[in-house]
Amino acid sequence: MHPVDLPEFPFGMWIDDGVGDRVLYRSSATGYHRDHIILHEICHLLIARDGDPATATRTTAPPGAGAHSAAEEELAETFASLALKHAGRLRPRDLSPVERRAAELLGVARA
Repeated sequence: MHPVDLPEFPFGMWIDDGVGDRVLYRSSATGYHRDHIILHEICHLLIARDGDPATATRTTAPPGAGAHSAAEEELAETFASLALKHAGRLRPRDLSPVERRAAELLGVARA
């Protein structure tokens, strides 16, 4: 996990650099948002590891190049949301007002 402080950087990125897997995320992302980004990128890693390594989609393209299919992006979003929901890690005091509203919409907020 590597926080990155670059304004032009996407919120997150998974990179298989041939030595290891790296998940980069904006250092300004905190709490629920940061965890969601990291889980989203981990899902991309899992998708790639499930198939043939020679044909797996990897995020080695430049930021914003859209290296993943729409179906992979939808799966990664769903995975991250469900993982956070089932982990039960959210505590209302840790959430910003925007994150609290998102948690309410996802049905994961706790009293």
